[in-house]
Amino acid sequence: MIHHNPTFASWRKSVYRIALLAIVFPLVALQGCATLSPDFETPEVQVTALEPLPYDQSGDLRFRIHLRVFNPNSTDLALSGLFYTLKLAGHKVITGTSSNLPVIPAYGQNAIVVDASANLMGSFMAAAQLLQMQGNTVPYELEAKLGLQRSILPAIRVTKQGEIPLGQYQR
Repeated sequence: MIHHNPTFASWRKSVYRIALLAIVFPLVALQGCATLSPDFETPEVQVTALEPLPYDQSGDLRFRIHLRVFNPNSTDLALSGLFYTLKLAGHKVITGTSSNLPVIPAYGQNAIVVDASANLMGSFMAAAQLLQMQGNTVPYELEAKLGLQRSILPAIRVTKQGEIPLGQYQR
């Protein structure tokens, strides 16, 4: 005769529940997290324009930076924030943050406009180098940290180099 042990049965049920949770929980977590997908591609960020802003009472040099974020993925990219630095002619000139960001649609792009303050010393160094340069463009390097909503990963880091046309916002 087989004796049924209630303690063993409840222990076995607990083991099954734990195993089920160990399998199901990661699948549910991954469903809302496109960044953990094996085919996830890092978004691209480009500087499309750099506009000097009028002086305010703080006396800081202020700029409006026009960025374009490209999402090469099959799911929307919901951003929680942006931290960035912009180097001009190799000198760190601008640092800024933003938390009011649009959702970047799947296989889409969106413009982001952010205001930033300039680093005074970096600005002087960049200006001195720009005076020595010839041409209608200035080399830039953008380092951006994109905060992600609904993701286990807190952020994606993006670096982009290129050139910004000079004189596009002359008044």
